[in-house]
Amino acid sequence: MKSRTSLLSLMAAMTALPVSTAPLWAQDAPAAPDSTFIGTVQLESRRGVATDTATSETTLTQEELDARQATSFGELLDTVPNATLVNGNLPQGSGISIRGLGAYGGTYGTDGKVTVVIDGVASGAEEIYRNGSMLALEPELFREITVTRGPAESFRYSSGAMGGTVEAQTKDASDFLEGDDTFAVRQKLGYESNGDGFLSTTILAFAPDDRFEVLAFAGYRTIDERKDGDGNRQDATGFDSPSGLLKASYRLNPDSKLTFSVAYTEIPENDVPYNAYDPAWTDVLIDRYTQDTTAYIGYNFNPADNELINLDARLTYKKEAIEISSLDTSSNIYNADHETETVGLSLSNEAIFATGIARHTLNVGAEVKRRERSSTSRVGDNKGNNDTSAPGGTDESIALWLVDKIDIGERLTITPQLRYEHQTLTSQDNVDSEQCFGPFFCMVTPGLPDGTKFESEAYTGALSTRYALTDSFAVFGTAAYNENLPILDDLRNETYRTQPEKGRTVELGFSYDGFDVLTDNDALKAKVTAFETHIWDGTTYSGVDTVDLEGVEFELSYVHPAFYADFNVARTRGKINGTNDPFNWAPADRAQLTLGKRFMEDQLDLSVEAIHAWSNSRTSAIDGATGPSDSYSLFNIGAGYTPNAGWAEGVEFRAAIENAFDETYRPFLSTRNGSGRNIKLSVAKTF
Repeated sequence: MKSRTSLLSLMAAMTALPVSTAPLWAQDAPAAPDSTFIGTVQLESRRGVATDTATSETTLTQEELDARQATSFGELLDTVPNATLVNGNLPQGSGISIRGLGAYGGTYGTDGKVTVVIDGVASGAEEIYRNGSMLALEPELFREITVTRGPAESFRYSSGAMGGTVEAQTKDASDFLEGDDTFAVRQKLGYESNGDGFLSTTILAFAPDDRFEVLAFAGYRTIDERKDGDGNRQDATGFDSPSGLLKASYRLNPDSKLTFSVAYTEIPENDVPYNAYDPAWTDVLIDRYTQDTTAYIGYNFNPADNELINLDARLTYKKEAIEISSLDTSSNIYNADHETETVGLSLSNEAIFATGIARHTLNVGAEVKRRERSSTSRVGDNKGNNDTSAPGGTDESIALWLVDKIDIGERLTITPQLRYEHQTLTSQDNVDSEQCFGPFFCMVTPGLPDGTKFESEAYTGALSTRYALTDSFAVFGTAAYNENLPILDDLRNETYRTQPEKGRTVELGFSYDGFDVLTDNDALKAKVTAFETHIWDGTTYSGVDTVDLEGVEFELSYVHPAFYADFNVARTRGKINGTNDPFNWAPADRAQLTLGKRFMEDQLDLSVEAIHAWSNSRTSAIDGATGPSDSYSLFNIGAGYTPNAGWAEGVEFRAAIENAFDETYRPFLSTRNGSGRNIKLSVAKTF
């Protein structure tokens, strides 16, 4: 069978691939075979390899988030194998692609194949032509980020996340309170040389007793335009970004808890090119004001004496808005208010029980959601209505999902997932629109009467299996089917508004998890995942009906009492329409290696990171983001020092040099060169 043969050949060829790393994980090593027991040796690094699951996932912990000192949310995600930034790490006009699928053309998340979830609230507005971004979020808001590659684990949130899922959790008050502390203040200041950037964040954490806690976060980040390795200024790469978070929880009784949270980020920009995706596209200057608000109220009921009940109810709200204004009134797109508001109510329960030798962790849930989108023009014949290129209306959906993790004995785990989703798209303020090209030719785009409805539904699911051959070796596999339901942006397209994109993914792999592998008291984790994805009934890419992707991902982490190391590498190939024509959005091959060592009882952490991207000419484009790219190698140096005594006890000093050799390069899928050498410094203290 063709797919199986390709997968096996990919896995067999894995040893021929160049390899890389990223930060690591923590693991207790067994005590040394000594007559005197000196305690458990704790071997730690920044990131681990998820060898205990069939899911291809990477988790960035608070330690790694702090160490990276990211300027944007995207700078955190592109350290994950096969996760690529579309158009660089800017918060505006860029996006995230996983295995070649995701934000297309730098817009908000137009194709729906990657789901971004903040505290359980799904993000990603409709297309906003060459302006949108899923990355307009302050990275300092988050305590943990998990990136899942492929559709596994995505069915709680979406029917169409064939590329993957990004789940981010905001900070909690308890993260900054120790022992019997009831109040804490954390202040952080940061500076970066490339762009003369400045950061200030203030956190107040308060917990007067064991029932109530509240966290307040206020942040401000500013950076001027950056320069590439040749010293050339990168147009429209500077921004200001105020942000805030208010989060509180109250335990009603030992079994139930209420939580409230609202997070906010804004990016005001004045006199910038309209095209955030490619500033050279037009000389029209605009003022752009971007806002992102994520809020929820949650209730959890989890009685300690009943494993069948762990109930979560959550009312969610999401607002993503971009206001664009300009003195140029030649087009509606230069003066428009884009806004997407989503309100949802979800209910889920986790039950743990046994049936014979099988132990189940069963999650079932339901969600009702209403999403309203408008893109109101302020000039021209379409004034007061939605722009032709950005239809408006409502997207109402109801979804049911089930995930059952079944452990059979000590070695076999089977996880079936199912999701049903019904959707209704309703048109609003989409009138006929006339656009003229010179004095003799005008084109009328027909509108849709208010209240016109289009209904779709999807039955999707996956089956994952993992079998531990020994205490160290395991094999795993996943088969998944997705349907990416139409979005409001497709309302004016007679075909797309009723045609879901469909996808089928198969994954196979193996993992290793061992101690005392090369020397006493070391630990090694490794995981290889090969995948194939076939997409048909395409509605995202112009002229593309089918996409075939295949690839392989390798992750390794090694921890020794003297040092730690992380390595990851990914390779993806794509074809379209059943031919050998390349899928232009398939990422370039990329490897990453991190070597680190801790000194002075872990007070000082030093690391060196090497990143190599291979040249990529597997594209039919000749320029732009998908134009051929050259190979490049980058080196980053990091240091973190937290004294445990003296006048500076508890102060966190961090320094990093990114692109240490000032390399000039353009990442594939970016319209701009990457940034040149950048020195980052920060200091933080919790009082």
